[in-house]
Amino acid sequence: MRKSITLLTAALLISLAGFSSNSNEISKETELTFSVSGKVFDNSTGEALAGVKVFVEETDTHAYSDFDGNFEINGLYPGLYTLTTTFISYESTMLNVTLESVEDLETLEVKLEQVSK
Repeated sequence: MRKSITLLTAALLISLAGFSSNSNEISKETELTFSVSGKVFDNSTGEALAGVKVFVEETDTHAYSDFDGNFEINGLYPGLYTLTTTFISYESTMLNVTLESVEDLETLEVKLEQVSK
C-alpha cells in the first residue's frame, strides 16, 4: 500500500511539473515580439545591395536583402541581439540591437565596405 502511494505521489508531481512547463510556453507565445528592418548599402557608391545575408547571432534567424537593399526579421523577443551581415566581396559587419520597447524600433542603415584587393 505504501509503495502505491509513493508511486501515485511521484506521478502527480511529474504531471504538475509538465503542467507548469506548458503554462510557460503559452505565456511566451503571447509575449510581445519585435521586428528588425533596415536597408543595406555599398558605403562607397551608396547603391543598395541585394542578396546580403543579415543573421541574428543569438537565434538561427536570418533574412536576405531584396533588390532595393531592404530586409526584415520578425519574431524577436525583447533583449540584446547581434546582427551580422555577410556578402561576397564585402567586409562582414556586426551591429548590436536592443529591443525593449516600441521606442527602440528604427530602420537600420547598414553600410558595407568592399574587401580590399
